[in-house]
Amino acid sequence: MSYKSILTIWDGKDSSVASIRKAIRLTVEAGGHLHIICPAYITIMQTQSYPYLDFPVELKAEERERAEKNAAKLVIEAENFATEELIFFSIETAVINRDQLSSLMSHTAKFCDLTVLPRPFGPERTETDEKITEGTLLASECPVLIVPDDDMGHREEKVVIAWDGSHHALRAVRGALPLLRKATQVDVVIVANSKRTVLQAEVSSEIATFLARHRIKVDVNILPSTTAKISDIIRSHASDLGANLIVMGGYGRSPMREFLFGGPTRNMLQDCRVPIFMAH
Repeated sequence: MSYKSILTIWDGKDSSVASIRKAIRLTVEAGGHLHIICPAYITIMQTQSYPYLDFPVELKAEERERAEKNAAKLVIEAENFATEELIFFSIETAVINRDQLSSLMSHTAKFCDLTVLPRPFGPERTETDEKITEGTLLASECPVLIVPDDDMGHREEKVVIAWDGSHHALRAVRGALPLLRKATQVDVVIVANSKRTVLQAEVSSEIATFLARHRIKVDVNILPSTTAKISDIIRSHASDLGANLIVMGGYGRSPMREFLFGGPTRNMLQDCRVPIFMAH
């Protein structure tokens, strides 16, 4: 298996450069096809039945024209990125309302092997970026690679798998197999829970056996649970290892619950300096 069909987004932001370059590199390595969506947002008047209409009836011509010009600019920029490498690619413009972009991305991702997105938190990021990440993870059944804006483009040689035995984590591991096979070091990390010690030993053995059958050698690390957040423990271990990638399940809790009370997925995305490979 390899990633023959990859999806990404180009919105013209500096913090998206690293993710589109990562998507291009993975496409080159797989000899695959890259589909790039370039969104240009329209403004819907509050008098409309927002967000249920595809386009508002009273959308002014100049507003539509402005959005289309912006989309054309993004297409040129995306073409410049893509033509730096000899890859097969296509570009789709989306003159669309912000709240509709998540649905477009998740629908398109259903027919892709991997979606590469910029980290949805940061000075340039908005609620729309969070919705795109959540929607793609939850609705597309396509794994998502989240790339921080300061990613240096290193290959995924050292990988940390955040393992909790869940089906979300297993889907992430399965989806990441093409990257795991190329890695020189793979660490399976389990944050210990004294009430589940026996179960944790079993699931760590199972995932190690599964990966060994794919000719992937792993080290299993059961880390003590402390007062720190699980995400902090995983990030700290990844930093100590010098990891280039973290693989984990995404949104074991609902996004709303994580928004209100916090959770591993949101905490990891808010402050992580290495790419994160997720599946739900």
